[in-house]
Amino acid sequence: MRANEFLNEAPLADYQPIGDFNKPGPFRSPTDKKLAVHPTNILKTYKFFENTPYDFRIFVSNVPGTGKHRETGPVGAEQIKTIFPEHADQILQGHEDAITIVYVGNSGDARAMFTPWIMAHRLGHAIQSGVSFRDNHHPWKQGEEHFFKAVNGILEKNYGKTNLRSSYSTMKSELTPEYNALFNAIGTQRSSRNNQIRRPYEFMYEMFAQYLQTGAVKLNPLPTNLTYGRQAWGNPTKFMNIRPESRDPEQRQYEADRLGEYLSTYFDEALGTSIGRILVM
Repeated sequence: MRANEFLNEAPLADYQPIGDFNKPGPFRSPTDKKLAVHPTNILKTYKFFENTPYDFRIFVSNVPGTGKHRETGPVGAEQIKTIFPEHADQILQGHEDAITIVYVGNSGDARAMFTPWIMAHRLGHAIQSGVSFRDNHHPWKQGEEHFFKAVNGILEKNYGKTNLRSSYSTMKSELTPEYNALFNAIGTQRSSRNNQIRRPYEFMYEMFAQYLQTGAVKLNPLPTNLTYGRQAWGNPTKFMNIRPESRDPEQRQYEADRLGEYLSTYFDEALGTSIGRILVM
């Protein structure tokens, strides 16, 4: 199924379901199977990816046996021939000048339907999975480090988190509740509005999806106060109040905008390094 009528509308160069979506396969949810091949969802996917300068090629596979390769990340041509022997030529042809991703099911949160947002979120995971532990120069890794260093500085300067051993190191597991509370407050996407950020790194992937959809990361101003922690008799157990000298609305928005600009820059660079790659997710 090709969506040729959409090709001139967005930098999504191709969208191809492969395999029979009326039969068992890596796409297990009946809803996801319908979405993967539904013309309306395909059109939404083309529109979703139109705000970045990169070309994308998307394949959704319901080929039996391919689900075991979920979350593999970048693969070479020989691996594609092994995983998708009947569809390898189709996947490989023209991949050199685009970012190619093959979804083998929807293995993320089972409650999250296979929408363009979830495709974008999981594309972030696929890019990150290709970053080696020693590759300190990859834009995604640099973006994570820069972002969390900036957030640590914000927590110390604006909210008095002065007990940090090193405010400018990367993510600190002991600050997970503070990160989640802050990200639910400053995030403008649905998961933050619904207080669903429970793992700090997931906020990065949500912001990546927003960047793909809109071409920029947009954040709310730093909150003046936050309540969080396990509920005790219906009341939060922890509080984080901004310092008096940091309450100026313009300054709070400025600091949030800087975070958004950091992420937008690194996301753009990470996409640039993904041109010519084939990602299996």
